[in-house]
Amino acid sequence: MDAGQETAATVLIAAGKASSRALLRDVLRPEGYRLVEVSDGLAVLNGVAVQAVDLVLLDARLPRIDGYEVCRRLKSDPATAALPIIMVMTTGGLEEERRGVEAGADDLLIRPFNAVELLARVRSLLRLKRLYDKLEAGKRELEIQVVERTAQLRQALSRLQELDRLRSQFVSSVSHELRTPLMYVKGWLDLLAEGALGALTREQQEAVERAQEGARQLTRLIEHVLDFGQLRVASFQFEPVRLPEVVANVVKVLAPAAAEYQIALEVSVPADLPPVRADPRYLAQALGELVDNAIKFSPPQGHVRIAAHLDPQARDKVVVAVSDQGPGIPPTALQEMFHPFVQLDAAAQQGQGGMGLGLALASLVLAGHGSEIEVDSRLGAGSTFRFRLAIAESRSEPSR
Repeated sequence: MDAGQETAATVLIAAGKASSRALLRDVLRPEGYRLVEVSDGLAVLNGVAVQAVDLVLLDARLPRIDGYEVCRRLKSDPATAALPIIMVMTTGGLEEERRGVEAGADDLLIRPFNAVELLARVRSLLRLKRLYDKLEAGKRELEIQVVERTAQLRQALSRLQELDRLRSQFVSSVSHELRTPLMYVKGWLDLLAEGALGALTREQQEAVERAQEGARQLTRLIEHVLDFGQLRVASFQFEPVRLPEVVANVVKVLAPAAAEYQIALEVSVPADLPPVRADPRYLAQALGELVDNAIKFSPPQGHVRIAAHLDPQARDKVVVAVSDQGPGIPPTALQEMFHPFVQLDAAAQQGQGGMGLGLALASLVLAGHGSEIEVDSRLGAGSTFRFRLAIAESRSEPSR
């Protein structure tokens, strides 16, 4: 996006106090933005409805309808869900910040702030909004062409693939851009937690630990997005792989998460299983996603079982199964659960967030291995995820 496009953006300033609006106006007006100012929550909703707004600077404390409720309504409406919202709030409120995040704000701006900080956040979100608008505009244009000109189906499908590539590139680009600031956040949080910047009170220590957990979850989300993009063009390197070793490594990595949520990991993998034909790195990733998913959905004091055995119906294959004691999966969700960005019931996930990419990643990896995931599930009785791998041909492939 060039500078002219960015500064032509319309920014809605919503603050109850005239002085607060003036402060934001004085910073933004010299940058060339078109500014719309309102003083209460209802005016925000009305203003967004009648004007083409590109970004909202939303004071948390607004008369009539407060900023949290305004943000919640805008984000729940498909017409405004992608509208970037920066919530402006008063210093010193973990509770305020939590409410802002839960309401769906894209960023939080804490008073007092400086002009450089405000402009950097506004520019960043406007760039993302511009990219999103371009993608959506292209998608709508393509849909119209497919309907109106079926004779040009080949060309339309080609453009759809290009849009998909741009969307993947967009997500991957955003993920890469998030890595650097996240690295700084994690570094400073670690220093705070270690007391390198001074002693913390118990309450402060708890707050830092929560922030560290949030940073870890965000890191995992970013890695998931990047992995998903890379897998779409991945070239698997197949070799004979010993399942007991892969399972042992996965259990070692996920044991801390299982212990934290009081989940026992049970392994039933015979040591004499023949090696399977697989890419060891990607196989470990797929199995890890299935085990991680099982941990998330199992209740405290429950257990997750990882088992493998020769397939009684096809002696040239090995069956691998991951079972949990979760709430089960509704039949209507069994097909959609492996689609990217589709999540199951978040209430059963031990409070862990996610983007719905774990099962999609596992499914994509196993499809590359010539296998698909089968699911046996009963509501209230847990689920078993099962896949099959071909036994390696030792004559043509060296033992690993």
